[in-house]
Amino acid sequence: IGIMPGQIFRKGNVGVISRSGTLTYEIVSHLTAADIGQSTVIGIGGDPIIGTRFIDALELFEDDPQTEAVVLIGEIGGTDEQDAAKYIKEKFNKPVVGFIAGRTAPREKRMGHAGAIISGSSGTAEEKIKAFNEAGVKVASEPEEVAKLLKEVLK
Repeated sequence: IGIMPGQIFRKGNVGVISRSGTLTYEIVSHLTAADIGQSTVIGIGGDPIIGTRFIDALELFEDDPQTEAVVLIGEIGGTDEQDAAKYIKEKFNKPVVGFIAGRTAPREKRMGHAGAIISGSSGTAEEKIKAFNEAGVKVASEPEEVAKLLKEVLK
């Protein structure tokens, strides 16, 4: 239910958590084309104030026997991805693949309809990617690389 085109989804074992609607269906489309189905796809949005955070969704996927791996789709602004990386490193037991949008975004400029912004050194793509790498998350450079990385971690 919602704005996602239903034909791109396929039942499977990968959970997806995303701050970006457009990147959700782009990456899910690549997953489905690579014969990787999804257990649940959760859009948490990119607004400064949200109801569900990455950690909330990760906790649900940790307890879900149908989910064998998770994709995190983040973007510039805020620190939710860094918080998720810490949680993954300390408490999460399933493989995670990540993608961070906004690698070339200029500082202090609002981006997108949700107004993602990098303030000072906080919220940069580089910070988020570093946190993911330190937590053992495989990070895709491009959306189409997510499926390849998932196949590697699901072997």
